[in-house]
Amino acid sequence: MSYTIQIWEKPADWPWPATKAEADAQYERVEAGPQVPINPQFTAWARAVELRFAGFWDIYLGGPDITDPTFGVGINTRFPDWGPPFDDGWEQAARLGLNLYDPQSGVHYLANGDAPEEPDLQVRHAARARQAGDDATAWAEYRRWAARGNPHAVYALGRSLRFGTMGQRRHFDLAAALQLMGAHDAETRKDAQAFYERFPDKAKERIQALMARLKAALGEQLLRIVDEERKAVDDAVARSEQLALYSRRRIEAADALAPAAAQGHEVAAYLDALETVIGWEQPNYENARTWCQRAAEWDHEPAKRLLAVMYERGWGGPVDAQQAAKWNTAAQEQRQRAQKKKQAQEASESPGGLSLAPMAAASSAPGAAPPLVWTGNILRDLPGWYAREGDPHAAYHLGTSDEHGRYGGPVNLAQARAWYAQAAEAGHADATYNLGTFIESGKGGAKDTLVAKALFMLANTRGTTMQIADLRIKPQDQGPVRALVTALREPGRLRAVLQERGLSPSIAVPGASSSAAVAGAVAAGLSATEWGRADGGPAALAAPARAQPSHTPSPSRSRSRADDDEEEDDGRSHGARSSFSIHLGHVALAFGVANAVLLIAFFKPGASFRMGMFGLGLVAAFGAWRTARDFDWSIPARALVAVLAAVPMLGMAVCLGLLFKAVRERG
Repeated sequence: MSYTIQIWEKPADWPWPATKAEADAQYERVEAGPQVPINPQFTAWARAVELRFAGFWDIYLGGPDITDPTFGVGINTRFPDWGPPFDDGWEQAARLGLNLYDPQSGVHYLANGDAPEEPDLQVRHAARARQAGDDATAWAEYRRWAARGNPHAVYALGRSLRFGTMGQRRHFDLAAALQLMGAHDAETRKDAQAFYERFPDKAKERIQALMARLKAALGEQLLRIVDEERKAVDDAVARSEQLALYSRRRIEAADALAPAAAQGHEVAAYLDALETVIGWEQPNYENARTWCQRAAEWDHEPAKRLLAVMYERGWGGPVDAQQAAKWNTAAQEQRQRAQKKKQAQEASESPGGLSLAPMAAASSAPGAAPPLVWTGNILRDLPGWYAREGDPHAAYHLGTSDEHGRYGGPVNLAQARAWYAQAAEAGHADATYNLGTFIESGKGGAKDTLVAKALFMLANTRGTTMQIADLRIKPQDQGPVRALVTALREPGRLRAVLQERGLSPSIAVPGASSSAAVAGAVAAGLSATEWGRADGGPAALAAPARAQPSHTPSPSRSRSRADDDEEEDDGRSHGARSSFSIHLGHVALAFGVANAVLLIAFFKPGASFRMGMFGLGLVAAFGAWRTARDFDWSIPARALVAVLAAVPMLGMAVCLGLLFKAVRERG
């Protein structure tokens, strides 16, 4: 059986054929042309293909007797696999400006890469690149052919943006529009329509409008619209992260996360999982697990580690050890792949395959960060996990929790100061202000008036919700304060400046922003697993729920559950705010407030009256001494307030004031 391929060259002044009929007409005109000596390009093509796939092409170059304007070659039908050698023949022909014509099938393989009426052939190279794992080449090829209107390529772009393949981030609206546009047979039309039907009506309107824009675009304009739509979502997430640090725009920034997450943006879904816990008066842990699950399924490595913890601890749903192990393993494998890829890239970019990257300092105790201590309170533990990952909002709320002793935890001003420093270094406006108040008053560490004023100025420029009073900076201090503001606002410099001036808290921040510190702690609460990290993942510390300082109320909004394409209110809220814990000091203060009533009711005038006054005075003094310790007051101040509390009648007012302050500070 013989199989012949005709090779022909299109004159330079002829347009490229767009249809099979036009290609047939041009070929017939060339074939009917005058007899001429063999085209040297034909000879060059023959030599190139014979070197690469000997035995596939049956070529006869002959002598001067060959004068046909086209060149016929045969194909060895016994060759086991026609695909690679034929594709190579087309590639070599395109390099020389030649076209291949298959008379048996009637298909023209043009030098510009087109195969009229056979669009799937155009994207064959892209499909093979994807099968070989070369995502970058596959994506570039599909884009090139999509710009030419190839339906197979348009559909492939849609599938990539739907499932996040070929190294691309998801965008569900674009995916639906491109799949509908590129559906070219019954199977693809069914798939595209089924995906489109999952969207709510409002989203369908968006998709239809987007599809109209894409259909009206020509060539590269279609790709520009795709790129602009994708960039808009990425920019919205980046803007939300930055805007949330500007405390006056916190709610506006948080509102931008859910729409981006609904488009398939894995980072937005991961951040929204935290927002559903600390951003509302009634935290919704089930919703947090839902968003975390999606971010993990969308291949976000931190979300996989967090989801493993959620399944291990039963946050937002039932405990499932198998799922916890599954997501731990997935996170660890992804991290190892990323490390190998980075090492290979460094080796390829370095002379002799030697990496020029700086070597990490040797550590005698790998993973030496403190072990995880679960508090059992999700309002502290879940945001604490994010804070350990370096999230500034979670670190800020850890600071407010430790400052005010919320959710059953003790007041820990040194730890609060450390968390505020971490959040302030990342640019959090209110954390910067709170850190300034700590340094101004000496809470949790040393005092420094100049640094405090610099932090107040910096917090004001960052948009804190707190009121900045008149700083009253002396003329001789203005220069040093400005220099401090400049130093403090440099990325990664704030805590270094505090350390240089002896203002660091007396304890280390377990969740330091450096990747080495984040990767060091082992999650003891994960049954000896390592949070999906080969080097031991970040441990979580107790963390508060969403809480502004006591004079700034938290936002109150309704909660909802959202899926990839729509939001559906599940009508349930989870969790509740916890009240402050009562200790003996508070009880003693209550006795001090009621001392007159107790004396009149239970003691008679005379010695028993005086003994009663003395006894209740001692009780009130103890309550004042114990409660003042929660406020981090100095020993002389605590002693003074204890003496005042023991004074009859005056002690009633002192005890009442301390009790009110305790409720306000811890409520």
